[in-house]
Amino acid sequence: MGLFSRSKPEPEPAPAPAAAPTVNLTKGSRITLTKSAAERPTIEASNGWTAKKKDYDLKALVRYRDGRLVYVGAANADEVLVTPDGAVRHSGDIRTPGALETITITWHPDIASIALSSYSALENGTGSFREYGVYVNIANGPQIVGLAASDSSADATQYTLCFGEVLLGEDRTFTVVNLELYSKPGSENRVGYKKGAVKMDIGPVGQQK
Repeated sequence: MGLFSRSKPEPEPAPAPAAAPTVNLTKGSRITLTKSAAERPTIEASNGWTAKKKDYDLKALVRYRDGRLVYVGAANADEVLVTPDGAVRHSGDIRTPGALETITITWHPDIASIALSSYSALENGTGSFREYGVYVNIANGPQIVGLAASDSSADATQYTLCFGEVLLGEDRTFTVVNLELYSKPGSENRVGYKKGAVKMDIGPVGQQK
């Protein structure tokens, strides 16, 4: 070996993996999410807001293929935190800005669709969903599908916003649809289904938690 040695060049760092795309759906648009490798694929919906000292409640209305309806939520006595089959699960009530209420949805052959809505708690007073920066995100692994309260004409006394619907395909897919449907001014009635379609203000009246 000579007096001088030549060091080997440092290997080039591996390129960082590309960030998963964030898809922000506009009203009426949809996207289909697939996880072909998973026997029971799962997605997670989260409800957040930017305003301080406000409280919103994330809810899911689960529609089964046989016509049954189950209300999943943490704010009413007639809601459950988890469906009997365990496919739709609520994380529990959250009142702190920055902390998110979540609903985990595991694909199930008996479930046809799930309507995701947010309710403005009584202590919020009046104020539009858009003004308070309320949103629902749906995570498919690292991929995020965003549903925002974008309607600037929404009335300040509309207390429920159905952000969208998740359709469960027989091929284990989830199709997310942005609905952005608001309740009637002053209405405390929850979301319902009529002939397989989401309808506002036809569900039971909300109860103070």
